[in-house]
Amino acid sequence: LRISILSRREGVTLLLAVLFGVAATKILQLSPRAAKVVTRTPVIDAVLSDPGSPRAGASKPDVTIVVFTDYQCPICKATDPALEHLIAHDRRVQVIFKDWPILGAASRAAARAALAADRQGKYLAFHSALMASRRKLDDDEIRRIAAVSGVDWKQIRDVETSQTAELDRQLRSQAMQAFSLGLQGTPAYLVGPYLIEGGLDERHLAQAVKRARASGPPV
Repeated sequence: LRISILSRREGVTLLLAVLFGVAATKILQLSPRAAKVVTRTPVIDAVLSDPGSPRAGASKPDVTIVVFTDYQCPICKATDPALEHLIAHDRRVQVIFKDWPILGAASRAAARAALAADRQGKYLAFHSALMASRRKLDDDEIRRIAAVSGVDWKQIRDVETSQTAELDRQLRSQAMQAFSLGLQGTPAYLVGPYLIEGGLDERHLAQAVKRARASGPPV
């Protein structure tokens, strides 16, 4: 009974976080970017060390970037190329991706498929194609994106079937990380010790990385 009550409370907390995130994302997209310095805490440790979050870039980075995104977030889509350009051209940066599907069932389906694609070692290709799509995000479109990005759709479905609880647990974990950081919506970045909410274009992202490097070792 106690476990049931705790599970129900966790579910309510997550639901409230999602609803808050949906509303705040709309506001955040129109607000100036803000950055604040964070210190190493158990929350930050959990965000950085989570083995279930896909990664790209350097294996031994001097700057780590954590990005929280939703595949239906227009600002996430507009600024994703800047992040991919950074990964391709800065060999000292590592990016940790946190799929935070706060914009409905289609966002959750895409995020779950992206985590399944990570099991094939093709998360970044699938993520990039999802972000580049301007079509309605439904099952047919997610399947089309898998094909064009070289991801085995049958394997995605198999993973979604056999590892449903694990995928959902990972998405809940990432949602709780976002909630624990006090994030108000997507996109949001942790660049070294700096927490930044709102989209970063190529110039602003480069500035954030430069500032993180100047501040010393990553958080």
